[in-house]
Amino acid sequence: MTHDTLTDKAIVFGTVIASEGGTATAGEGGTAIAGDQGTATVGDQGTATAGYHSTATAGDAGTATAGDRGTATAGNHGTATAGDGGTATAGYRGTATAGKCGTATAGEYGTATAGEYGTATVGDQGTATAGKGGTISVWYWDHQLGRYRVAVGDVGEGGIEADTAYAVVDGKLTRKETP
Repeated sequence: MTHDTLTDKAIVFGTVIASEGGTATAGEGGTAIAGDQGTATVGDQGTATAGYHSTATAGDAGTATAGDRGTATAGNHGTATAGDGGTATAGYRGTATAGKCGTATAGEYGTATAGEYGTATVGDQGTATAGKGGTISVWYWDHQLGRYRVAVGDVGEGGIEADTAYAVVDGKLTRKETP
């Protein structure tokens, strides 16, 4: 374990916790948690959580969570969650959730949820949800043209409802019914 108490930084291959101004980095199986000013980065199978002025990054199977002003990025099978002003990005089959005024982006088959006035963008076969004043953007494959296209809708316009999941059916945003 490497730890510098003057700068609150730690780099290990396991579980790491750094204080208020800290940066924490863990290896493949690790968990990294950083304080209020911190950045947390973790390996392929881990979890990264960061504080107030945060950035959290996780590996392919990881989960990343960031604080109020944070950015959270997760790998291919990951989940990313960011605070009120945050941005959350998740990989293939991921889930991304961002707070009020946030942006959430997920890959194919993923789920993106953004709060009020946020933007939820998802890849082919995905589901997007946005709050009041938000925008929904879903990529889909257009078989006739042989290329990807984007269906976009603004909450409150054209029948798009707040806090409702949408997917693309026949090139149009369609309310996703829950089983």
